[in-house]
Amino acid sequence: MSLVKWARKTVDRNRRSRKAISTIMANLTMLIIVVSLSSLLFVWAVSSFGAYQGGAGYWFSSRSVANQERMSVEGAYFYQNGGLNYALVYVRNVGTIPFTIVSVYINSTLYNSPATFPALQVNVSQVAPICPPGGICGPNGGILRFGQSAPGSGDTQTITIATQRGTVLTTTWVS
Repeated sequence: MSLVKWARKTVDRNRRSRKAISTIMANLTMLIIVVSLSSLLFVWAVSSFGAYQGGAGYWFSSRSVANQERMSVEGAYFYQNGGLNYALVYVRNVGTIPFTIVSVYINSTLYNSPATFPALQVNVSQVAPICPPGGICGPNGGILRFGQSAPGSGDTQTITIATQRGTVLTTTWVS
């Protein structure tokens, strides 16, 4: 029996402690891990954002110019003449810079192309009918509406106007 006691005592003495690492060491280890991971994240973020800085700077500067574009549709008139349907739309520039109208949609149908509708520049505080020189215009001005049935009284017409810088204005009018 004394041999068993001696063996047990020796095994217990050689066995590692059952205690975990101290709280101070655990906190220091976590602090080192957090600092190293955050420094890696910082290095990655600086290198990633540096690569995109040129494109983002251009995008923000172009948007700041485009944000100065403001247009307002003053009036929209729909009429029929000689069996053809026309839409006469007046646009006012209420922004701080001139803009150029490049696309006009009526009820989601594009009614201009570079050949029939050259870009129309509208200066600050100017009201312009959308019927530029050289465009297909009606007798009283206005865009010729190809293949459309005559708008009935009370029909809703959605007009969308886009500028060269990407500003889009959508309005709804009743004919």
